[in-house]
This record gives sequence, C-alpha cells and structure tokens, in this order.
Amino acid sequence: MRSRILDNLGLKVISLVLAFSLWYIVAGERGTEIVVSIPLEFRNLAESLEVIEESAQQVEVRLRGSSDFLRALSPQEIQAAVDLSDAEPGEKTVYLTPDQVNTPYGVRVMRVTPASVNLVIESLAERTVRAVPRVVGEPAAGFVLANIRLEPSEITVSGPASVLENLEQVTTEPISAEGLRETYSESLQVLIDDPFVRPRGVNSVEVTLEVQEESIERTLRDVPLSASPALPNASLATDSVEVVISGPRSMVEDVRVEDLDARVTIQDLAPGTHDLAPQVELKGSLVSGIEILRVVPERVRVRIDRSRGGQ
Repeated sequence: MRSRILDNLGLKVISLVLAFSLWYIVAGERGTEIVVSIPLEFRNLAESLEVIEESAQQVEVRLRGSSDFLRALSPQEIQAAVDLSDAEPGEKTVYLTPDQVNTPYGVRVMRVTPASVNLVIESLAERTVRAVPRVVGEPAAGFVLANIRLEPSEITVSGPASVLENLEQVTTEPISAEGLRETYSESLQVLIDDPFVRPRGVNSVEVTLEVQEESIERTLRDVPLSASPALPNASLATDSVEVVISGPRSMVEDVRVEDLDARVTIQDLAPGTHDLAPQVELKGSLVSGIEILRVVPERVRVRIDRSRGGQ
C-alpha cells in the first residue's frame, strides 16, 4: 500500500500544484472585478470610407480575475475592436460583446458598456482648394507689402464628401512681415481645422512676401517747356508746366526740375494755331523707377506764323 502512494510521486506533486494554481485563479476570478474605460477601435474599414460620427468613442469593460492579475493590468493590454470590413456608406449600428475585447491570459471580460454603437460612414472625396497665407506684422517704416505669392497656390485635400462640399480654402502657418525691408520667403505647413480633412501629397507651400519701398506722388512746378524743333516763327502760350510723378520715396524726393525735359513737337506743322499735348521725359538713370502720372496743362496752344520766305 505504501509503495502505491509513492509511485510517480513527482508527477502527483506537479498535478497537485497545477490543481491548486487553477483553484487560486478561479477563486480570484470569482472574487475580484474592475471596470476600465478604453477607446473603441474600428478595423478593416475600406480606404474609400471614413467614420465621421460615432455615438461612443470610449467603452467601459467589466473585467474579472485574480486581484494580482488585475492590479498588474495596464489599459494598453486591453483592446476593444469592431470589424468594419463589410461597412458601406450610411448609418450603421454595431453591437459590442465580450468576444470583441482582447485581454491578457487570466482576465475574463464580463460585460461591455454600451452594448451597441451607432456610426455614420461616408465615402471619401477629393477637392482642390486655395491656400491662403496668414501674415502678421508690418514692414519697416517707409516700406509696404506689395504682393504675396504662394507656390503652389492651391492644394488637393481629401475627406468626407459632405465636409468638402463647403470647403473653399485652407490657411498656412503664420508668416511675419514685421520690420521687413526686402522680399522674404518661407516654407509653411498648411493648417486644416477639420480633423476629417487631410492634404493629399503636398502639405506645405512656399510663401513669398514682396516688400517694396513706399511709393509717393510729387508735383514739380515751373518745369521749362520748349518747342521742338525750335523755330523763330513758333510761339507757346506758356513757357512752363507742372509735372506729377510717382515712384519709390527715396527716388522721387531726389528728382529736380532740371531732370525733366518737357517739350511740344511742332515738326511739319502748318501755319496757324494748334493745341498740342506736352511730352515729358526723365533724363538719365531716373527713367527706371519713376512714372510720370500727368502734365498740367494737358494741352498747350502753339501759334505758327508764316515765315518771311512764305509771304
């Protein structure tokens, strides 16, 4: 009788230990439960679809197990996932069961709350929209922001069709013009407020701020007026005009009356009285950058007498 008890003693001890361990786990399961909140995952959704609305983003899961197991449990070890491989555009209700929750060995899922989730699923679309820069600050005194260039000026975005329907433009990160005295460029990310809308391919633009010196107008009075060619039998009703010019402040302020050539062309005119428009030109390097806006008076009366040889 004694020998039978001792037969296969090692195997019997191992069996006893395993039985005790199983009893310990089962006893722990019966006595300890906790509730954890975890995000709900959507898997296997077709690339052409997007979940744009769900009645619950988190679910509460009631877990049972040994106190040691539950104390050591991390929320990252639990996943609640819904298979959307058969989803189509429209409204859909999915039901949540313990089988859809993955947990470590030794932890049992008792219940999932809520038991169902309502989804709205839409087809994805693409649209090309304008990129609009967000400029902050002002150029240095005496300078102006003359133009803003973007490359590219439009980008393609994707998202649910209902969202893209009213989307006309997207903005960039801020770019500062504060204190600028010359043209400045910077590559900026495109900012999209709606979380369902994403850029396709290009997600940044090159923004160029074209800064120029402030343009001003100036009137120069008593600019000498002459006839061309100079003929002894020609006389002008006035010997001077006013000229209004514009351009960069530093250049305009340096222009003198002597830098302007004002004349009326009387070549091949018949004897008599004529009303002619004065022609004004800038001399030398001032031709570039300075614009002649108007001449006052706009027309000048010229009298051509008959020459003695024609009498």
